[in-house]
Amino acid sequence: MFFKRNAESKQEHSKCHFNGHCEINSLNRHICSSCRLAKCFKSGMQIQMLRSSRIRKNKTKRKIKETEILAILTTLDDTNRKQNVLTSNRVQSAQPTLSINDWNLLSNLTQCYDELSGFSLVQDFMREQNSLPPKTRYKRTPVSQLILSLICRSQLFYENNTHFISVCSHDRSILVHNSMKYIGSLGACFIILHNNDLLNNLIFYKSAENFYRFNTLASTVRILNQLDFDSTFLKLALAILVFSTFNYTYYNNLAPVELLDIKTILHIQNIYAELAWEYLTCKYNHKQAVMYISTFIRCLFFLNDAIIDAIEIKQYKDMIDSVIQQAKETIKLYE
Repeated sequence: MFFKRNAESKQEHSKCHFNGHCEINSLNRHICSSCRLAKCFKSGMQIQMLRSSRIRKNKTKRKIKETEILAILTTLDDTNRKQNVLTSNRVQSAQPTLSINDWNLLSNLTQCYDELSGFSLVQDFMREQNSLPPKTRYKRTPVSQLILSLICRSQLFYENNTHFISVCSHDRSILVHNSMKYIGSLGACFIILHNNDLLNNLIFYKSAENFYRFNTLASTVRILNQLDFDSTFLKLALAILVFSTFNYTYYNNLAPVELLDIKTILHIQNIYAELAWEYLTCKYNHKQAVMYISTFIRCLFFLNDAIIDAIEIKQYKDMIDSVIQQAKETIKLYE
């Protein structure tokens, strides 16, 4: 072990302090490594006969292992890159695109409900109120008339929808009766939301508070805070609501009226639900589409709470009943 350890590394650097005259034996071999190494050479030991160094072997093995690992990592990286390209191609190929029929349906739907005229109605109302003396502005009667006008505008969404016109008169009557309060309220909230001057008007809010209960307005504010939709998705959401079969639960002595062709109603609702999803994923991305749908469902819960509170107010109930009756007569639901 001594010769193997010192033959290559110390034969040139070790030096005897007694000029090479040390008598080396098994007892004093540790006193001078230079003379001990010289005696090894004299006895016939050769460097060429030594086996490779363990360190060198370890380095060689380590280098081989590192090379193998690098080759494996390179192969895995190439494989992952190919898989990512394939996955990307699959995602792109799976990216939903709207068909011509979808675009036609979407175009017809956007023309069913003209929110711009609702914006103009609010602007005209504000100009009229601001022209009055401060003490006579935003009184209960004109504010309630504005809300009634905005809710009445939802009637256009029924009149101009070809799917709605295609169902039987009996089912149209039930759909109007069940969904008008949701359609009108959500449409009114959307128009008010996009008129910041009216939304931030404290006098208007106080006047509305005199007409509605505090809980109703609180639920309405929660709806406004969630209602961050573009107008196209809002109209898709309204179309889904038009053909929805849900309604708040209340008890009376009247027997419930059932839809005659509920399968057709649900089929139409699915058409608009699928179109809404495809529209969101095309315009935004999957994550944003999920967030939009989630926000819409949350708005429905807030809207339902607001309607349950408001329907107990006689003025609001009379308003909704008159709007529903007018819609039924205008759309000619009675045959």
